[in-house]
Amino acid sequence: MGSFNQILDENATCRDMFEYFFDLSPSDIAVLYSLTRDTCETLDDIAMKIQKDRTTVFRSLQRLVGTGLVTKKKNVMERGGYYYSYTRISSAKISDLINEKEKAFHAVLQCLLNDIDKEFKHEIYQKY
Repeated sequence: MGSFNQILDENATCRDMFEYFFDLSPSDIAVLYSLTRDTCETLDDIAMKIQKDRTTVFRSLQRLVGTGLVTKKKNVMERGGYYYSYTRISSAKISDLINEKEKAFHAVLQCLLNDIDKEFKHEIYQKY
């Protein structure tokens, strides 16, 4: 997971932001960046495009769908069976997700800061 200091660095990138806010690995981020907003792609398409093993790409897609950054669509084939295709959400929706995470982070941070004196007093009593 990316660190808070990494995000504050003046050389931070959007990749750093994804790593920090969504706890994504470099492989997850590679999969995310390989997807487009307009095209649905299959697991095999993505694996071939980024030259990664299918199982690695599958795990990354599962994480990305779980974060809400990628959507998964079930496609039924004419002769039976089905397959899934994946699409990245829009940049505007990504910004909304990050803003929500930032607000939640800020709220938790405020609660922790409000309890800091109590935490320090508790630690002192526990130690001695």
